[in-house]
Amino acid sequence: MTKSSLTLSLLFAALAAGCATAPPAPADLPANRFVTMGCADGKSFQVRYAQDGRTIRVRSHQGAAELERQADGKFAGDGFTLNFKGEGGASLDHAGKSQGKACKRAA
Repeated sequence: MTKSSLTLSLLFAALAAGCATAPPAPADLPANRFVTMGCADGKSFQVRYAQDGRTIRVRSHQGAAELERQADGKFAGDGFTLNFKGEGGASLDHAGKSQGKACKRAA
């Protein structure tokens, strides 16, 4: 391997490592602390964002689960799907049924 191809390989490896870092928590969610999310439909649930950004713990009327970050930015696991990119705020589904829409951190 030539010096220039080795340098190029190291550059790509560094870029890939930089892209692999977890994105920051949604703006109003502190890491490692449960917060209550209040939803427009009167429902609520709690979330705890992991420091490394890979998981979110959810506690709801349907139970509790550790959700893993998916490629599309959603979090999913144990029948739950949490999406922060919905209209008006986050949404939580369990087994295909809505557990809250337009959810924001409760005051």
